[in-house]
Amino acid sequence: MHMHAVAKVVLILTNFAFIGGGGLLIWLGIKTRDIHWSEIFYSGAPADISTSATDLIALGATVIVIALFGLFGAVCQNRCVLTLYSIFVVLGLVVFVAVAVLGFMSASKAHSWTSKRYPAERAEQRVAERFNQAYCYAEGGRFCITTSVSDAIETFFPSVGGGAAAPFKAVGIDVDAKTGLLGLCDQVDAKLESVPSLAKVVPKPFKKACAMCKQVNATVGDFRGLFDWIDAKCPLTRATAQWCGKFVLTQDNPTSGPEEGSPYTQCRKAALVSWKGFGTQVGFGGVVLATLSLFLIGLSCNAARQDDGYTTII
Repeated sequence: MHMHAVAKVVLILTNFAFIGGGGLLIWLGIKTRDIHWSEIFYSGAPADISTSATDLIALGATVIVIALFGLFGAVCQNRCVLTLYSIFVVLGLVVFVAVAVLGFMSASKAHSWTSKRYPAERAEQRVAERFNQAYCYAEGGRFCITTSVSDAIETFFPSVGGGAAAPFKAVGIDVDAKTGLLGLCDQVDAKLESVPSLAKVVPKPFKKACAMCKQVNATVGDFRGLFDWIDAKCPLTRATAQWCGKFVLTQDNPTSGPEEGSPYTQCRKAALVSWKGFGTQVGFGGVVLATLSLFLIGLSCNAARQDDGYTTII
């Protein structure tokens, strides 16, 4: 087999690996979009994961297109296509190096924050605010839609006391139904005219809680990935549930100190470990793609210089 044929085969195989790298970026983009990491940990500093999920997906798609361009040039033995391909790969190399640097810097920041007390720096307060909001909206789906009515009452109206569900049960409300607060809202609306005394049982912020749960219900699908992460890494506690219930009602999200019961206070270590892992994945992904880019540049330039079988027109 001639040397140019060997180079052609290697170029084709390496481009398939490049396609795999593009698929990795798309997977990372989908993962961060589902769990909302890029939104939670973005704070405007250079070392943050400021690359959005959409950017990662777009970059991965671009990598795949470039690889397909290289495959076409290698298979058709077209010198002009391979020359243009080399230029695209050089530009990609610059981007991949930048992605690797930002990924490792971000992982380093997460590691640094883990070893310090909250807040490690002012930016962490903004991270805590976004984490609390995302966590509570993800868990809001549980208490607004799927938990028992009695648990929902205790979560959203803790000031009423431990027997908060008893008055509702006394007027015929099914407090054991797994329908969350929205189920309670529907039951109350259905019985309010026939049972006027029910109006005295309903807590003052009840209507507001029902309205907020309707909003949560409309967006709960957006936080499905984070919901799975919460169950695996930082399950809901009684204190966190009541904190989130208060947040959903008041939108009060204090982050100046380690407030007892707030999601970020409870989950800080797990969240930072996940952030570090994500940043490391992005960094290694950039290194792999940068290495492949250098290899592809050499192969494509070598193939384009071959006289045997290569055309010069597109």
